[in-house]
Amino acid sequence: MINFLGIGSAFNTQLGNNSAYIKKEKYFILFDCGSTVFGRLRSLNLIDDVSELYIIITHTHPDHIGSLGELVFYSYYIKNLRPKILFPDKNLIDVILGSMGVRTNFYEVLSSVDTVIKNNDFNMEVSFRKCSHVDSIPSYGVLFKLDGSTLYYSGDSNSISNFVLEGLEKGSIDFLYQDTCGIDYSENPHFYLGRLAKLIKPELRHKVYCMHIDPEFNRDEALELGFNVVEAVK
Repeated sequence: MINFLGIGSAFNTQLGNNSAYIKKEKYFILFDCGSTVFGRLRSLNLIDDVSELYIIITHTHPDHIGSLGELVFYSYYIKNLRPKILFPDKNLIDVILGSMGVRTNFYEVLSSVDTVIKNNDFNMEVSFRKCSHVDSIPSYGVLFKLDGSTLYYSGDSNSISNFVLEGLEKGSIDFLYQDTCGIDYSENPHFYLGRLAKLIKPELRHKVYCMHIDPEFNRDEALELGFNVVEAVK
């Protein structure tokens, strides 16, 4: 359902910052905008013909918003459009972008926890759900519905809620895109692959896509366990 610009964790720079997108005619929906993302969008010419841009932010670590200012500037000055940024805390986005010199009239923040966008081309529903990552900033997973399909995009999280597990089990969630790492330690802010295997039943693992890959992540092991591993577009 979605494509990836980068699939790496913050320090796994050769894989690019984890970021996904959906392109539907003139509409572009972006999940997070880390430091490598704007460059990838430009090099792949993905937004050249876009007239509406939606940016879903899961949290404000640099590998998730590092090039957000560049994308907003480019959208406003070059594309002559105001991107819509979806994030529950408008003030936090305004402060961060303001510190970069980005004026509030260059973009629009849709700060509702639940947002429904309907037009003649598509129907999109975005619901933010608080998740466990770090204590210093708010972090969210995203329940995303588009054209009859539903996915849960974990953002960065070291847990999976019963809501998501039950959704996979009952079929109300078609796909889970889960932050997955290859190293396990106390107070890990990400989700260890071994824990994922214990939590997700074998018959449901084909619905799960591992993302935000760290250097210790074993791709072959994940595939052997029955999970999918996302790949970045070339």
